[in-house]
Amino acid sequence: MDPNEYGLPLVVITVMVVDDRSMARRIASRILSEEGFRVLEADGMGEALEVLAQARGRVDLVMLDVVLADGDGVKLARQIQEEWPAQRILFMSGFAAEVLTRHGLRDLDVPFLAKPFTRSELLTKVAEALDRPTLQPRSPTRADPNP
Repeated sequence: MDPNEYGLPLVVITVMVVDDRSMARRIASRILSEEGFRVLEADGMGEALEVLAQARGRVDLVMLDVVLADGDGVKLARQIQEEWPAQRILFMSGFAAEVLTRHGLRDLDVPFLAKPFTRSELLTKVAEALDRPTLQPRSPTRADPNP
């Protein structure tokens, strides 16, 4: 990590973008990278869980598509929050509100970004999601055997 002019380390914020549509995933990743975020990508539920496990709690925000080809993003969010209770989540979707309601989105208290989005909308929602308080981990999880 490079220090700033005062010799203090710069904080790098890591965002994982989970979307089964590569174009949407790459656009979000590119915008975030250009703004100085460290970006990880996953194309579905299984890969998202693998990346999170390998990152060992070093992902500050998971941007998660509500409807994924290999499963339900809301179910994945619940699984992530069970495994990593302090994990911040930002949902995104291009589907209409009634589709999102069927997926159970209204039952979760997380920010939401409508697709397609502008650079400004993406960065505003990411900032909003990062500013939200997190739950404190209840106890060590399988992903973090040495707290």
